[in-house]
Amino acid sequence: MLRIPREGDETAPLMAPLQKIGFSEGEADTRGEKKSRSKRKKKEKEAETPGWESSSGTWRSKSKHKGRTAKLLAGWIGAMVTIVVIVVGIVKMTDSELASVVPDVMAEQDQFDELVGNPLIISDEELAAEVSLPKVMKRSEVDFLAEVEPLAKAFLEAEKTADILPLIHESDRVRALVRSRYPDGRIEPAGMSKFNSTGQVSYKDSFAAVTILTPDYEKRQLAFIDGEDGLKIDWESWVGWSDMPWAKLMETKPKRPILVRVMAKWVDYYNFGFSDENVWRSYRLVSPDGETTLYGYVDRNSLLDQRLRPGEPGTTVAVTLKVHFRKDEQSPNQVVIDELVSDGWVVTRQSE
Repeated sequence: MLRIPREGDETAPLMAPLQKIGFSEGEADTRGEKKSRSKRKKKEKEAETPGWESSSGTWRSKSKHKGRTAKLLAGWIGAMVTIVVIVVGIVKMTDSELASVVPDVMAEQDQFDELVGNPLIISDEELAAEVSLPKVMKRSEVDFLAEVEPLAKAFLEAEKTADILPLIHESDRVRALVRSRYPDGRIEPAGMSKFNSTGQVSYKDSFAAVTILTPDYEKRQLAFIDGEDGLKIDWESWVGWSDMPWAKLMETKPKRPILVRVMAKWVDYYNFGFSDENVWRSYRLVSPDGETTLYGYVDRNSLLDQRLRPGEPGTTVAVTLKVHFRKDEQSPNQVVIDELVSDGWVVTRQSE
């Protein structure tokens, strides 16, 4: 039963006074143990919980993951810097190596000049002289191609000799040659599937050459000479004309110089009357159709040998020569080279 205290009665305290509990040295604080176990369990539980929470669909970021990511990023940046330094070093090394190679190449060229003897020397006056451009180059390349493409198309699609005569250079002189090649006046047209297939025009002297592609996928060059009658096609270089048909040349073996267009290659073939390689230089000469082969000889290290030699054995070049057979020659296919008419198959007044 609740009694209201009267005046003078002692009342009980509402809160117990705070007391400090002491422990002896051998007695453990059980409250601390419970607290430690609670923390360990919480840590273990957190360790067992996967980082990806399927319920929230988010990745729980932890401080240790942030530290690991920072380390990986720093390592990646360091690796990239190292690679850049290495690349710069290699480029500098390559530049220095290339610079050291140039003198060696020049030295080899000097040795080659000594081997052939009498290298070509150009005077200071000739070097300082003004160089006049070939007539065919005194127009833009765009204008040149626009002018000659219709000529090429008409020439390569023509079926009669009468159709090509107005298109060819020096038609009055070449007319007899055309008729001798096509006695019936009919031509099997080569055709043209693409004009200027390489995208490049070659210029030399008074002519320019353009590569065309035939319907048979054969690449051939067509030369245009700028003469008195304007730009015209060089028919002789197109057909690989020689002063004498190759079959007749091999049969009659002319003792006078005959003009031939050939593919020449420096070879080592010394036999019969041309067996002394200290006296002769040998060249293999192949007809334009590839069916006939001759072996031509010039005096070793002569001016003609230096002009004719392509540079290294194994290199094949197109040239126009004059050759003849020697009297009482044992071999049926060995000739003396008398003259280099043209470096190529186009013969102009400048090269004659």
